[in-house]
Amino acid sequence: MPRKYERTAVLVALAVSPFLLPALPNGWGGSLRESFLGWTRPLFDTVHILGEGFDGIAGGVLEIFSLEEENRILRARLEGLSAHEETHRELFRENARYRRLLEFRAKADWKVIPAEVIGREIGPWSRGLLLDKGTEAGIRQGMAVLTSVGLIGRISEVGSNSSRVVLLTDPHFRVMGRLPETSVAGLVSGGPAGECLINYLPLDQEFQEGQLVSTSGGKSFAPSGIPIGVIRKVWKDSSQMYQTARVQPAVLLGAVDEVLVISW
Repeated sequence: MPRKYERTAVLVALAVSPFLLPALPNGWGGSLRESFLGWTRPLFDTVHILGEGFDGIAGGVLEIFSLEEENRILRARLEGLSAHEETHRELFRENARYRRLLEFRAKADWKVIPAEVIGREIGPWSRGLLLDKGTEAGIRQGMAVLTSVGLIGRISEVGSNSSRVVLLTDPHFRVMGRLPETSVAGLVSGGPAGECLINYLPLDQEFQEGQLVSTSGGKSFAPSGIPIGVIRKVWKDSSQMYQTARVQPAVLLGAVDEVLVISW
């Protein structure tokens, strides 16, 4: 008999065996049933083991999908908690800024007008802020603008409900400054690279990195003693007639959100 027919006969026998073997007489077919069952038992055991293996694989796949869904839910909750935490941190920082402004306002000897920053103008030749207060709140052109940390600029333009601040890093900004430790004065101005400089320092004195520069008062738009920044580098001017120093502003100008406008 050809091999393909032998395989077919075996498969047919396996298929009909559950129906034919029970019908055989016990005396005649008992030994045949036992032999056939003994021969087919390993095959059925193998099929059973394979079935259990497939069940285990299916259960593992379902467990993987369940873990992935659980991880997705946990990640979403973690992102939500992180967002809430960042909101709380920002509120804490904002409250701290307001407290410092209120404390400074209470101690100030001048009329103080609080305002919020609603716009920024940061370019190579122009650096300014737009405030939400104007003439209706008592703000006038030329007033000094500062925070509880130090000076940031002065009012350059004003409308009824808004005003513009020219920052001390703007090339058009000017204010007289001095070094409290030496009583030496110089002209503070902005630079094209967003720097702050103090010019016309005398040649016969040494100036160190970290020295404080503050407003000198007098006939300036700002009262004396308001911090401007600290010296970072000193060099002789090309004319060799005076020294110039680069000043790092006391206030981080790019992060200002609330200011005080003072009338002095």
